[in-house]
Amino acid sequence: MTQELIVFTHCDLDAAACILNIEYKWPDIKKRYYHTNYSNIPQKVDEIAQFVKDTGNHHILITDVSFSDAKDSMRRLYNIGVVTHIDHHMYPDGFWDEFPDMKVHYSKEKCAGLLTNEYLGNTGKNKNLDNLTKIIDVYDIWQTKHPAFDFSQNLNEYFWRTGMEKFCSSIIANNFSLPDDFTEVTNHINRECEMAVQSYEERKLIYRSNDITIMFVNDWFNQIMIADMKKGQNFVIGINSHGIVRVRIRKESPYTDDQKNALRFALTGSSEYGHLDAFTYKAKQTGNTDVLVKEAEIVVNEINKVKGS
Repeated sequence: MTQELIVFTHCDLDAAACILNIEYKWPDIKKRYYHTNYSNIPQKVDEIAQFVKDTGNHHILITDVSFSDAKDSMRRLYNIGVVTHIDHHMYPDGFWDEFPDMKVHYSKEKCAGLLTNEYLGNTGKNKNLDNLTKIIDVYDIWQTKHPAFDFSQNLNEYFWRTGMEKFCSSIIANNFSLPDDFTEVTNHINRECEMAVQSYEERKLIYRSNDITIMFVNDWFNQIMIADMKKGQNFVIGINSHGIVRVRIRKESPYTDDQKNALRFALTGSSEYGHLDAFTYKAKQTGNTDVLVKEAEIVVNEINKVKGS
C-alpha cells in the first residue's frame, strides 16, 4: 500500500504557506490534502476517517485549523491516526492535555505557515521560501506597522484570484518565488477595488458611526477596513449576503483584552474563538437585507456595551 501523508488545513493564504513548507520539506512524499472552511470540519473529518479506513494511511498533519469549538473532531482524528497539530488560534488552557501522544507546535505570536516553516526545519534552507513565509506572517498576524504590510495585502488578493492549487504549484515551480505575473495581476486587482469601493459608497453600503464602520459587502472587505482603521475607526464589521460576519478591532484601540474577549463571547458564545482582534462567525438568521441589518444592530449594541464596561 502506497503511504500518503494526510494533511488537514484551512483554505486561506496562511494554509498556502503551510503547504509550501510541507512540499519543500517532503517533495517526494505523496500527500492527500483536505481543506476546511471551519463550517465543514465534521464532514472533512468523516472524509479523512474513511480514507484512513480504506488505505491504512494514518499519519495526519494538521496545520492552521482551530478546534477550539470542535474538540469532538479533534478526538476523532486522535483516535484514528498519529497526529501532529501546528496552529496559532486561541485555545483554553489545557486544551491538548487529553491528547498526550499528539505532537503540538503552538504559538499565538506567529502564523501557522511560519510555525510550520520552523517545525519542519526549513528555516535558512531556501531564502525565497523564508521571505515568502514571513510576508504571509505579516498578513496573517496583521502587522500593520511592518514595511511589507501593503505588499502582503496584494499577496493575499493574488492568492484568492489565483486559487490554492495554481498559487502553490506556480510558486514551487519558480523555486518558491512569486510568479512573473504577480505585479500585473495585483495592479489590475487594485484598479477593480477602487471602482468597487466607490460604488459601495455611492450605494450607501458602508455606514460609519463614531469609531465603528459597518459594511454590507461581499468583496474588498480588507481594503475598506485598512483605510478606515488608518482614519481611526476602532471597529470594522463586514456582513456579506450569506450572513458571514467579520469583526475586526484596531490593534491600537484603547480597549482591553477583557473587553475584546467579552465582545467575542457575546457574539459567538466563546471567548476562545479566532484571534483577539479578529474573528468571524455566521449569523443565526440569514436572508434578506432587513435580517442582515438586524444582525448589524446586534453587533453595534454589543460593542457599545463593551465600550461602556
